[in-house]
Amino acid sequence: MTDGTLTQATFTTAAKQFLELSQKYQDSWELVQSPSWPSYLRKSVQQQLTRLTGTTDDDDLAEFEEVELDEDPSAAQVDTVTTDVYRFEYHVVYSISYQVPVLYFNVFKSDGTLLRLEEAWSGFTELAGESREQLRQTLTQMEHPALFKPFLGLHPCKTANVLRALPDSQNVIVSFLSIYGPYVNLELDPRYGLTGDQNNESGENE
Repeated sequence: MTDGTLTQATFTTAAKQFLELSQKYQDSWELVQSPSWPSYLRKSVQQQLTRLTGTTDDDDLAEFEEVELDEDPSAAQVDTVTTDVYRFEYHVVYSISYQVPVLYFNVFKSDGTLLRLEEAWSGFTELAGESREQLRQTLTQMEHPALFKPFLGLHPCKTANVLRALPDSQNVIVSFLSIYGPYVNLELDPRYGLTGDQNNESGENE
């Protein structure tokens, strides 16, 4: 992975190792077998989020924030505060053309409708600092290569450059999700980061 890309076999091995960690930490990832595409990882999680709408009618000022149970949404300095439960479905899929993992996701509102791309552009605060042109290049709608359905996703055009800077990664999917997940409200259990230390300890004890 010296150039930041990985083979399909490397991705599949990393996905299986990641699944073992997920089961160990009682996380809810699963490995999905596909007849037309390499196996991919999937996780579905519900999040209670607050939609904060600014002082103008510009929807671009709306953003999502996680709500703590003891937090008072009325304290926010905005005109409108709406708290709702969203179901996030995340997929980590291998890209044959880019030879890197890709993070696809869809967000379902409580009424069952999907979050639109325009809402996602304005909703994820970690991406809000990017220019509109950069945002549209980063967070886009793509066809899921295994399901042939439209999904939101983080475009993989720069992923190889990012992964190239991590040549000592013990698991490329852990590294990938640690970097890209927070942009779309996906946080890894910190224990995933102990993978390398545990591997080193087991090697020393042999």
